[in-house]
Order: sequence, then C-alpha cells, then structure tokens
Amino acid sequence: MKRLAFGAALAALALNLIVEHWLMAAPSGAVVVPGLADFHHAWNRGVSFSLLTQDSNTGRWLLMALLAIISIGVGFLAWRATHRLSALGYGLILGGALGNLLDRAVHGAVFDFLFLHLGAMPLFVCNFADIAISAGVVALVLESLLTKPRST
Repeated sequence: MKRLAFGAALAALALNLIVEHWLMAAPSGAVVVPGLADFHHAWNRGVSFSLLTQDSNTGRWLLMALLAIISIGVGFLAWRATHRLSALGYGLILGGALGNLLDRAVHGAVFDFLFLHLGAMPLFVCNFADIAISAGVVALVLESLLTKPRST
C-alpha cells in the first residue's frame, strides 16, 4: 500500500507542477464551461476559501510550518494505510498539500486558476492541488462507507 500511497502523492505533485507551469503562462479569462467554470489567475495567500490569509513573511512561514506538520501527519497515515482506497486517498491529499506548500515556498502564495461559479454567483477558485486533495477526501469517505468493520 505504501507504493500506491506515495506513488499517488508523487503523481499529484508532478501533475500540479506541470499544470501550473503551463497555465501561469496562459492568458487569464477563458471560459472553460459556460456558466460554471472559467480560467482565471488568482494568488491565494491563505488556505481554503482564503481563510488564514497572511500578508507578512512571518505569517507565511508560520502557516507553512503548520501545513508542513499536517503534511507529515498525512504522510504517516499514508504509510500506515491498509486498504487501497485509503492509500490512494492519503496519497492524493499528501501530493496536493505538498504542491500547495511548494507554491507558498516559491511564490509566497498558492496559484489558483479554476474559477467555479453558478451563473453570476461565485463559488470559489481552486487549483490542481486542491482538486487532488478533494479527490483524496472522497476516496477516504468511500473507503469508510465500503469497508466492513472488523469484528472483535
């Protein structure tokens, strides 16, 4: 299971780097799905939904330290995963988290590019790493629903 978990983490991290490198050079503003998704450059100095936004280097480094500690915890869970779906889930979460952490270290913020909305109502802006994290969470939820508890 370790190979699956850390392979998924490495794949998510690599794909995040490739997608970001390609999209940072692309012009912002293209419609991806009319009324639902647009390509739009945004730099997020916080975490999900711009919570914990940091405008100082000290705040950025403290946020990065907290996220690194959480990533280590997720890596430990990936190491100990006993089912394929949970190994995949933890791996995707770890790869996405490392992608966002790398963005913070290199750029000082996370590069978001997919603006999701319902018509004129904005929802959020995300990136490939966020999608990997969300897919990992879905895998963990599915694992919890599909796995029968062991009887003692």
